[in-house]
Amino acid sequence: MRTHKVKPLTEDELSVFCSQLSLLLQAGVGSEESLSILTDDARTPGERALLEQIHAALEGGAYLSDALAGAGVFPPYLIRMVEIGQAAGRLDQVLSALSAYYQRESDVSRSLRRAAGYPAVMAVLIAVVFLVLVARVLPVFQQVFDQLGVSVSPAGAVLLQLGSAGKYLAVVLAVLLILCAAFLLWLFRRGKDGTAAYSKLFLKSAASRAIDQGRFSSAMSLMLSSGLPLDEAMDRTCQLLEGTALAPRLQACQAHMQEGLSFPRAVEDAGILSGLEAGLLSAGFRAGASERAMEELSHRCAARADDALSRSLSRFEYGLVAVLCIAVGLVLLSVMLPLLGVLSAIGG
Repeated sequence: MRTHKVKPLTEDELSVFCSQLSLLLQAGVGSEESLSILTDDARTPGERALLEQIHAALEGGAYLSDALAGAGVFPPYLIRMVEIGQAAGRLDQVLSALSAYYQRESDVSRSLRRAAGYPAVMAVLIAVVFLVLVARVLPVFQQVFDQLGVSVSPAGAVLLQLGSAGKYLAVVLAVLLILCAAFLLWLFRRGKDGTAAYSKLFLKSAASRAIDQGRFSSAMSLMLSSGLPLDEAMDRTCQLLEGTALAPRLQACQAHMQEGLSFPRAVEDAGILSGLEAGLLSAGFRAGASERAMEELSHRCAARADDALSRSLSRFEYGLVAVLCIAVGLVLLSVMLPLLGVLSAIGG
């Protein structure tokens, strides 16, 4: 019997599914009937087959969490949170919070893809411009100089040699770009592990830190609003963010909490949050609005991450423009210097 590898749902698909199911439950529709409605509204054969499988499990008496686990396409975190929502009688609220959580995760992934894609496109354009100048424009001037009996400057000679090998350079450049693109694609197809690895490799900056802080705040808000005890919520958040740059700080935070420090103080001492954000967290816990404080922090961190990514892209863009100006300047100098020599000889 042939087995097929089941492809997990994307973060956008998880967000939409949780949102639809939450709306139906909030309207007083039961889980079984909600899945029947979603099945009727399915847009693709694959989506319909998945929903029919979940619906059949519910008809057989399974809990929603067990039905989702049996489908094989939902992450363990979502299944565990659905279990908690069922036990607490807050399934609709938990699903709504899960929808917002996965939407934020999707936004983070898009921001990281944008941070990787835009510089790559700019680099390709600059390489193309430089290769065209060297391989097509400079040889024309070389013929003119040969007819005039003018020697090319050393810089121009080097550039002309590059121009004669331009097609080979283009092939090498294309292969390198394809390999880089394939690596980034493979990285992002790994889901959270991939985006975490990308963040650690390429974004060791304020943007990377803000992204991890936003994920921490979002996960804690979701679990606290679902009724999880603080210690268990922290354990599960550490599991979610395992492998990120923030993981050692989360472990330090847990150690501080075991020593008796309050959660806001442990978060600040571990260096997870600081300044105004740590003050906001402390105020929220004192007021008994811990989940609202974490939700507000997740929004603030997301805004800070977007701002940091925009600044990083702007700096990279300026750097690439500077490289292009230098490259074009070298080409122009290699052409203009011999011409100036000819003009001075004629004038003399």
